[in-house]
Amino acid sequence: MTHQVTCFSDALAAGESWNLTDFESKCKYLLSTVERLDSEPNLPSVINYQLEHAKLLLASTHNLVGPTGETNELYTSGRGVALIIQDDKSSKARQAVVALLSAALLAGNSIIVCSDDNELAGQLAKALVSLPANLIQFVSYDAYHQLLESDVRSVGYVGNESVERSINRQLSKRTGAIVSLVSETDAECRQLVLDTHLVLRFITEKTRTINITAVGGNATLLELGSESH
Repeated sequence: MTHQVTCFSDALAAGESWNLTDFESKCKYLLSTVERLDSEPNLPSVINYQLEHAKLLLASTHNLVGPTGETNELYTSGRGVALIIQDDKSSKARQAVVALLSAALLAGNSIIVCSDDNELAGQLAKALVSLPANLIQFVSYDAYHQLLESDVRSVGYVGNESVERSINRQLSKRTGAIVSLVSETDAECRQLVLDTHLVLRFITEKTRTINITAVGGNATLLELGSESH
């Protein structure tokens, strides 16, 4: 249990710095990973696919309407520590795991991967060597039971429906922040791999407002109604 607590606290600390890293730099880290995975079929294309679509969604802030003349910006932030649980070692399942990992990283999260797929874990550890320390950690599959009791903020699962239901029940009994489960129980369908909005499952939306005056902006620009309403 002590090891899992340390693992989580290290991931939490690494994630705080990663979340402040600009999106362009995150992309460069992932691109370097692609280059190191050239010997592994399909996995580089999975990362590139998530990179391509994440850029369309997260690369820039979105300007919102400012009814009193203020500036309103919509931007995104990572949620915290993401737990990715792999219970299927097939080739298609590995692609789903890499899709989850890529999306969670690009969104600004640190990651703990629970898996007994030592071959995949070894390949990813070598490919991700340039990333900050403790940002991605690999532990045994069974460790997920204890880690789900930690303050993880998102969970990805690749495996079967019975374990998926068990994880969902465990998450529903937690107190504190609500944690959604992103899962793939039929890797042949490749739903996660081909999901163009997967990165949005790992973000928190935030707004930034800048007023043009000291108190509340220019209220004369705010129309509450008119004779035609």
